[in-house]
Amino acid sequence: MVTERNGMRTIWFFVGVILTGIGGVVLCAGVWDLVFSSGSDVRLANLHANIWWGAAILVTGAIYVVKNRNKYISM
Repeated sequence: MVTERNGMRTIWFFVGVILTGIGGVVLCAGVWDLVFSSGSDVRLANLHANIWWGAAILVTGAIYVVKNRNKYISM
């Protein structure tokens, strides 16, 4: 597959990179809180929402990166 690399990458590639980074940070924070429990009195803390949302954001960002990795805009 031949792609022209003249121009700039699409904005969606960089959105995917940012989402992947943020999702990784949120997921790591959730795993950290699961392993080293802070003992907070939050009612729904047992659902571990930061792990679920971190994984969802990470997967969404990875999809954006993969789908837009070879797309360029000519100027």
